[in-house]
Amino acid sequence: MENNREKILLGKQEDYHRFGFILWSLAAFLYVGLIIPQDWAATTRPPELMIPAICVALGCALICNRLSIRARKQLDED
Repeated sequence: MENNREKILLGKQEDYHRFGFILWSLAAFLYVGLIIPQDWAATTRPPELMIPAICVALGCALICNRLSIRARKQLDED
């Protein structure tokens, strides 16, 4: 029973860590795309849409990293 719980916690910790890393990478990719000069006149106002998308990605990455740390602490306590 205890071994099963440890496997579940380890799986959660690894998953949240991966999700957080992917979201950090997505936010960095969007930020680089925002600062590279482009002709925004041809499209429909992407800077106004990319800035909130970057903030949402960073917020979700922060939440995933915190959940990963919480799962790791529970795993270490057991």
